[in-house]
Order: sequence, then structure tokens, then C-alpha cells
Amino acid sequence: CGTTTVVTPTGTGLSVSSATQPSNGLAIQGASRVPFTKITLTAGSSDVVVNGVTVERSGAAVDAVFAGVALLDEDGSQLDIAKTFGSTHQAIVGGTFTVKAGTSKTFTVAGNMASSLTSYVGQVASVTVVAVNTTATVSGSLPIVGASHTINDSLTIGTATGANSSYDP
Repeated sequence: CGTTTVVTPTGTGLSVSSATQPSNGLAIQGASRVPFTKITLTAGSSDVVVNGVTVERSGAAVDAVFAGVALLDEDGSQLDIAKTFGSTHQAIVGGTFTVKAGTSKTFTVAGNMASSLTSYVGQVASVTVVAVNTTATVSGSLPIVGASHTINDSLTIGTATGANSSYDP
């Protein structure tokens, strides 16, 4: 059983707020969709079209620890393709999407880690949400910083192979 959040629409803008952030942990080489920062977007009395979320690599790490960053919706689906950081350490993720009038949606900024992190072991990376790109009025407090993950190259992401048993009917 889930809970339903009732939102009272106010104005025509978009409110941005920090959601419950992921815990600090390890960012393992080759890992996909490592959760860094969560935000909640709430639309007022009108649908709001968002043209991406601007994120910035922060913390004591280099951009190269990331193969890319992406925006995930509430069910974990990736919006648009993963993007790489530019010369300003920023990327616009999520593509174009709509937050329906009177609703709130929580999004996760996730990192796809580089396939080799040997040169970056021990660095601590964060991803900061610095802007929500829309023509609507945006209210709330930015920037929003989530988890700080320590870069790790000694752990391996496991694999599993499935096979039918001789007992399978």
C-alpha cells in the first residue's frame, strides 16, 4: 500500500525541492545508474514542460570518473540518453518532459561510472542540481547536492547465468 500525496496547485510555476537523498557509498567501476541526487518537482495549476535539468559534477573528483549522467523517473526509467560533462563540469540531463498540473514527481540524477577507475581511487564525487530548465517560474532553493560517493576500482560487479534445471517441468 502506498501513500498518495495531495498537492494543492498554486500559481502556474514549478517548485523544486530536495527529496530524501541517497546514502553516501561507493561508486564502483563499470556501475550503471548509481544514485547521486534526488529532486522533487511540483507543478502549480498548469502543466509544466521541463527542458532538462542542469547538473554539475562537484566534490573532490574529476569528470572522467563518469562515463555519463542521466535522469531517472520515479520508476527508475531513464529519461533521454546519458550525457557527459562539458568544460564547465555541467550537463543537461532528462530531455523534455512534462510535470502535470497539481502533481509532484521525484527524479534521481544517476551516474554511469567509467569502466576503469584505477587512476581515481579514493576521490569523492557528488552531482549537484544547479538548474531546472523551463519557461515557467521556478521556485525553491538551488543548488541541491545529494550523496558523495567514494570512487572504487577493487570491487567487481557480479554476474549470474541462468539455466533450466533437470527438474524443470
